[in-house]
Amino acid sequence: MGLLNSLKKPVNIKTSFPRFSGGATGSSFTSSSHPIKLRSFQELPPELFAIAKPIFRLLQAQVNKVYFQSSGAEAAWNIKDSSGHIFEAESISLIGSHIIITGSSFGTMDVSIIDSPSNINQCSISNVGEFLQFNYGQLSVTCNDFALLEEFKRLCMISIFESVSIYKALTGTVISSYGLRMSDMHVILNSAFNFKDWCEVYLDDQGWVKVWCHIDKVTKSNSDHEAKGKYQIRFYRDDKSTSRKNCVFFIPDNEYVQDSFFYNANSTKPPKSMNEFFQGLQMIKLVGNVRFCGDTDFNDIMDGGSIYSNANNGSGDSSSAALHNESPNTTPKSRTFFSPKGHKRNGSHVSSLTSRSTKRPITNFTTSSKGLLIRPLPHHGVNHLEAMIRFIVPLMDCARLYGRPVQFKTDRTDINSLMFGLPKLPSVDYFAQEEIAHLMTQDFNPLKEKDTDDTMALTMSRFSSYLQERMTKLSKRNTELSFRTISDVMGVCNPTRDDTKAISIGNGNNLAKELSLSEKSNISSDTADVMNQFQVNARKYQNTMRECPLVASTSPLA
Repeated sequence: MGLLNSLKKPVNIKTSFPRFSGGATGSSFTSSSHPIKLRSFQELPPELFAIAKPIFRLLQAQVNKVYFQSSGAEAAWNIKDSSGHIFEAESISLIGSHIIITGSSFGTMDVSIIDSPSNINQCSISNVGEFLQFNYGQLSVTCNDFALLEEFKRLCMISIFESVSIYKALTGTVISSYGLRMSDMHVILNSAFNFKDWCEVYLDDQGWVKVWCHIDKVTKSNSDHEAKGKYQIRFYRDDKSTSRKNCVFFIPDNEYVQDSFFYNANSTKPPKSMNEFFQGLQMIKLVGNVRFCGDTDFNDIMDGGSIYSNANNGSGDSSSAALHNESPNTTPKSRTFFSPKGHKRNGSHVSSLTSRSTKRPITNFTTSSKGLLIRPLPHHGVNHLEAMIRFIVPLMDCARLYGRPVQFKTDRTDINSLMFGLPKLPSVDYFAQEEIAHLMTQDFNPLKEKDTDDTMALTMSRFSSYLQERMTKLSKRNTELSFRTISDVMGVCNPTRDDTKAISIGNGNNLAKELSLSEKSNISSDTADVMNQFQVNARKYQNTMRECPLVASTSPLA
């Protein structure tokens, strides 16, 4: 009773915070240097731009990177669209994560091999007969040179690996740099509280659907703290019941989850500025298996809680209508911030220590390996990046990713780190040219150690394992092997950004000047230093609060 009574007492939080020193820029950050009450909640802190700039440039470079080029003079290429029509292609290229095909009968086709407005949650590469099929039939490609077709497939997988890896590093950077200004970040990192909040998830053939999410990190019995399958991420139709009948889908911690990171699948073009990019960074991509409850009626969910759903199955980004016409920051007219039954939303919640998971296991389910796209709902007075941080950290804790729930791993040589394999500027490649040559041979099997049928999960698992082997065997690979640099990849002509007219993306000389200072630094070490310092200060702040009980309702989102 004494403990329960103490929890009811208000918490006196000290106004002086520990100093955040060090970091990538060499400057010292203190919470008093950017007090939340003196800043606009929608204003992104300049520290975020300063620390994330090198990784943002890596992302821009990856968009321009030419992974593959072939013309009809080299081999005969044929393509098949989603309707089954077969066309002869004059040329085929892979630039960034986009397949660009030209032909006299159809002009130019641009198809993304990762999530984009025209193929959200449809990332897939598979061999179907003589064709290499992308996005579950959105595009199929064949070639009279099957060795060249296999090379094209593997280079597509390398492109996916590099794109996802950069987003993972960006996620760690955002969490650490933006987390410096969140007054209760120590609670998010160090507590065993469960997490509850509204979010949107993307369901195939349904679109974005609003659901009530529980991320249960604790159980009733302390002896079960390390028991597999006891901690679960559950999504419910509404916040009125946590019964099995109300559950739509769930992910226990004994299920396969490969990665989880911040993601931007809204844009069809490379972002022009960091502010534009971060304003559009509103999704969380979970790569792995999801268990859908066997008695789920998706029409019932859509009738009660649909936001909007006009999924498009067009043949390419440049020729298909976008899924949304709204900008990332525009609220659709049909959107309401109410639960599916019309009750007003009360914001996010963190459960109290006495409200712990005692849920019975769900045994009637089907497993999907396509993962999830999650969009945390914005809160009044809270920046969307802060809402995403509050959501993704408990998610990583439950899935046991990147060293969580103990501490984020930040070593670029650690396969379980968000920063794993991060290139050192001016290099922009995760794999050296010599290593890529090996990845094209029969000695490397991309299907080895197959844990899943999902292309993105398989790619991240297999290529991460190979990169870890190379980094372990050759400690000086960054200086002894050949890597492409910023100047090698910028200024590439992309024929799809203005229909059939080729234009240049970016300016290699200007970008090289802009990165002149960054080239002298190790971006992987800089970002890791920021993340390490962020965690150290969170623990220091937690220690200063040990004499004061923490009450869940004191959270600004409660």
